[in-house]
Amino acid sequence: MSEQTIRAIEAILKRGNDVEIRRKGDGYIVLEVKKSIKYSA
Repeated sequence: MSEQTIRAIEAILKRGNDVEIRRKGDGYIVLEVKKSIKYSA
């Protein structure tokens, strides 16, 4: 992984969100996963 990819992952984790890393072709896609509670009983 490149340095830019690692920096993007660290920035997302610092914000408290989850990260998904997927392969696409020869490279990677970094996805930021945000989950919010819509209802709690």
